[in-house]
Amino acid sequence: MCAACVPRQSEQQQALQQCPTTTIEGIDVYAGQGTINWTKVKAAGRDFAFIKATQGDYNKQSTFVANWTGAQQAGVARSPYHFFDATIDGITQAQWFLDELAAAGGLQAGDLPPLLDLECPTSSSQSQTEANCEYAGNSGWVATATLKQRTYDWLMTVEQATGVKPFIYSYPSWFGDVKFTDAMLATYPLYIASYAMCANVPAPWQSAVFWQYADNGTVSGVTGQVDEDRFMGSAGDLAGYTVPPDAGVTPGGDAGVDDGGMSPETGGKAGCGCDSSGSPGGALGVLTIACAGRRARRGWARSRPRRA
Repeated sequence: MCAACVPRQSEQQQALQQCPTTTIEGIDVYAGQGTINWTKVKAAGRDFAFIKATQGDYNKQSTFVANWTGAQQAGVARSPYHFFDATIDGITQAQWFLDELAAAGGLQAGDLPPLLDLECPTSSSQSQTEANCEYAGNSGWVATATLKQRTYDWLMTVEQATGVKPFIYSYPSWFGDVKFTDAMLATYPLYIASYAMCANVPAPWQSAVFWQYADNGTVSGVTGQVDEDRFMGSAGDLAGYTVPPDAGVTPGGDAGVDDGGMSPETGGKAGCGCDSSGSPGGALGVLTIACAGRRARRGWARSRPRRA
């Protein structure tokens, strides 16, 4: 997700260091990586995967259904993720994501909760934010108050619809850079991108659950390089985060809008570029929800997150 996760000096001074002794290995993937052989991924010792489903209200990943199904069949614990675009209403984005998840079969017992990928904007100052964070021409910038409200709207809508609390993903300096360090954030488990010997955990969290420690891994079953992740705990601890057997499937919506035709992924490790699944067009299948309200290899926009 991130283009560079080497922590800044100020980040090293401010963030807590988490150096786990017991870990479970996993990966995270998006459509630009093409067809994945999940049986080989599992045999390579990767026991969980974060799988990109959507971005904003304009992108649904062309490989999501195949990856979602393939990971489960191979015995890989799976989590669907959404790359957030703060310029768009949070509930609208949540509905877009839930609709695609439902079309793929929804959350099942043994799945990991959904993930919200937060990487844009890159600054609370519009003049300093990266111009092409979401995709070329879209920085994702909004005022901090709007960013907070839309983020919480997404989180609460998805939690209410699925019955499980989503994970939050970003890199350590992002929260301070956008002035979003509310204590309420720490009620959501953290997945941190930190390319160092130990994970750097930003305020307001005291610890992270998942750690993306590299963006250049080689894993059997995945063509090219892939992000490598660790769950910081035992297999039993990981199972404690999964959807329980008596939980229902995620409610369904309109099955579906496929991706359209934005320009193809450039294939590079860093930088912006659309993968083959991007399209801002298409009808939105609305999922009715009662609600109070890769940079990461994630974006069709951004090839990966910045993480530092």
